[in-house]
Amino acid sequence: MDLRESFGVTVKTIRRAKGLSQNAVGINQGYVSELENGLKTPSLPKMAAIAKNLGIHPLTLLAAVYSNMGPEDTDQLLARVISELESLK
Repeated sequence: MDLRESFGVTVKTIRRAKGLSQNAVGINQGYVSELENGLKTPSLPKMAAIAKNLGIHPLTLLAAVYSNMGPEDTDQLLARVISELESLK
């Protein structure tokens, strides 16, 4: 699964789990539908707005997207991110 497809699947999964409509997630239903079907890629501001509307931090959304892509599972991915952030200090 590529990044665009994983982003869409992740947004759809989180949105449905929270019982939200596509309109509740984005600017309009058509745009969110295109995102969820892997046809569009959001800008950073739009991605941040989508995360906010989903009730999660943008980093949580991105971590879920990359976790869905593999090969790292969530624990491995988070350990890698923590290590890389520590090395940037």
